[in-house]
Formats: sequence, structure tokens, C-alpha cells
Amino acid sequence: MNPQAQTHIWPASGQVAEHVLMYVVRDTRGCGLDEQDQLNRFPASPFCCITWMLEGELCLMQQGKAKRDQRLPQLFLAGCQSQYGVSMNIGERHSFMAVFYADAFHALFELDLSTVQDRFVDARASMNSQGLALLEAVALASDDAERRQLIECHVMQYASPLYANPWSRLRKMGQNLSLRLSCSLFGVGARQVQRRARKEAGLPLLGLSRLWRAKRSHHQVLLGLAQGHAPNWAEHASTQGYADQSHLIRDCKDISGRSPQQLLNDARNSESDWMYRLQQPLSLESRKL
Repeated sequence: MNPQAQTHIWPASGQVAEHVLMYVVRDTRGCGLDEQDQLNRFPASPFCCITWMLEGELCLMQQGKAKRDQRLPQLFLAGCQSQYGVSMNIGERHSFMAVFYADAFHALFELDLSTVQDRFVDARASMNSQGLALLEAVALASDDAERRQLIECHVMQYASPLYANPWSRLRKMGQNLSLRLSCSLFGVGARQVQRRARKEAGLPLLGLSRLWRAKRSHHQVLLGLAQGHAPNWAEHASTQGYADQSHLIRDCKDISGRSPQQLLNDARNSESDWMYRLQQPLSLESRKL
């Protein structure tokens, strides 16, 4: 019998968790996955992610309802995604991913995030000199522990400007994110805030607000399932800041391509939905909202 595909997740440690959400390893070596299980379904996302393909390759197959056929580089950067998507493993896969808060990624690597929104690009062609050195060091590391340590040392070395970043405060407010509050914190007008949002936080304000609410919603569903509680979608919508159950369903379809119940059923039964089963870390500030 072939072994099952493995997914390992680690939250960032200490102060680095203010800037890095998590690290994820996906390993399908020796599993003999069929074609359907070689797919990787992922939601729209407010994060920036660097992926090191240590073995195998990926092909982007779909973004939203649009078909794609893009062979991804061995070391690629995914900007913030306003649409769900599907990729396919080419050969057996062994990958290491570092998932950054978008505003922290912008500040650390001096990248205009509007240039990578809804894109998957060669990371080596997008990073500043310090970022390039980090990419190569992680690629040459001997194991996952060393990879995480290299990233965390880099973040701590260059993180001092991040603590006064208004975007860090705004993302912790999640569903309470508003244009008026953003203008107040930045001390600029509405048009300037919207331009800065795409450049420094990866998406327009409304998109960020929807995705942060969805992140908390997903987290609460997984917590409930772990405790043996099937979700009551009407109650869940009310407690998570949606106007009603229909609002929750519309947002879930936009972000994942499926209704909440469809997504739950698929995630239970489909290997390709492994990403939706990840119990992502959630900041203390977000839990209080």
C-alpha cells in the first residue's frame, strides 16, 4: 500500500508571527496519486507566499472561472489572490512554503504588491538583494527546521520598521476595516489610501476586508469540527459578521468557487482540497473581534 500524501504546518514563532503566518510542507513522494488527487485547490487569499519546489513542478490550471496553462518556476512568488484557483503537480511533489502577511512582505522585500496581484511569478526576478540571498539560502538548506530558522532570522534582522506600520493594525481589525478608519490612520485621502492598499497590502480595501473575514470564518468552522460540532450556517453567518446566510454563501462561492457545505463535503473527501483542511494560525487580536 502506498503511503498517504503528507502536509506539515508550523506557525511562525515569537515576534516573527507578527509578519509571517505559517510554513507549509507538502510531500506526495511515493504516494502514487491519481490525476484528480494531483490537483491542488486553493482559495482567494490576502497573503503573499513563496514556494520552493524541492522536487517536482506545478502547473497553474485555473483562476476563478478562467482556464490557465502556466508552468510555474521552481521557486515562485504568489501575490495576493482575489480569485480561487487550481494547480496540478507534475511528477511527485516536495515543496516548502512560507506564507507572509502582505504588508510585511512589501516592507521586507520592497516590492510593489500591485505588480504581483493575482499572479504567480519567478521569485528570483521579483525580490530585492536581501530577498535574493534569502531565497538561495533556503533553497540550499538541509531540512525544514533550517529553512524556518533562516526565514525567521531574516525577518528579525529587517523587521524594525514593520512595528509602526498602520497596515499591521488594520489587518488585525479584519471585518472592521473601513475607508474612513484607514484614511484616519494614514492621514491621507480616500484615493491615496486605495492606491497604497494595492501597493502595500496587496488588494483593494474591500477585498482585504472580505478575505480577512473569510479567514476567521474558516478558522472557526475548523475549530468547531475539531470539537465535534457540525456548523449551523445561519448561526455561523450571524456570529462571523455576515448580513445573513445568503451573504455567507455568496462570499464563499466568490472565494472558493463553492458554497460552504459543498466546500466542507469536498474537503472531507478530496485529496485536492488539502489546503482547505489547514488549521491556520489566527492572531490573538483577531480572535477578540
